[in-house]
Amino acid sequence: NEFPSEEAQLLIYDRIYQGMPGKEIVLRTLDVGGDKKLPYHQHDDEANPFLGLRAIRFSLKNLDIFKQQLRAMLRAGVDRKLKIMFPFISSVDDFLEAKKVTFECIDELEAECIPHNSHPKVGLMVELPAAVEIIDELADAADFFSIGTNDLIQYLLAVDRTNESVSSMYVCHPPAVLRAVFRIVNSAIHNDVDVSVCGDMALHEDMLKFLVG
Repeated sequence: NEFPSEEAQLLIYDRIYQGMPGKEIVLRTLDVGGDKKLPYHQHDDEANPFLGLRAIRFSLKNLDIFKQQLRAMLRAGVDRKLKIMFPFISSVDDFLEAKKVTFECIDELEAECIPHNSHPKVGLMVELPAAVEIIDELADAADFFSIGTNDLIQYLLAVDRTNESVSSMYVCHPPAVLRAVFRIVNSAIHNDVDVSVCGDMALHEDMLKFLVG
């Protein structure tokens, strides 16, 4: 019925770590907006919610909520491998601002003498054409990428994946999509940045040869 507190989130993230001991865990910050709405938050009535106050835009506009989540992640990641991932990054400025807030939280926890992970790896979802165009600059600032194929395909092809009238046009294999994936991976390799794939594309066996290629 309400935003989970820092302590409530800490318990959840800690449970994830306990379930996968010794593994490197990626925790993504709040990815709300578009087709994902919170029942306990008053969302503005947006004409184009997929182009609106989504994900990292929401977090950077609601810093109290953002910091609460980051602090819980950092606390759960103490003496563990922690990756923090920001969704819907469209510019280097977006990413650097989110990263700055993360390190502000680290400074706060340090000052409060609360155990935490002071050296998390920080990365982003590459899911916007704008991010693909500046991928080398993002690689210079980030520790890792995750290719968010659902939104990347949606925005590259201008196809609303929730609209049944055009759902047949929402496909993984157009050259524009494959070239974007190649460009992201190529940049990651050349800049020594880890890269993974998220979304439906990773679910299709017939896409595996393209992803491996």
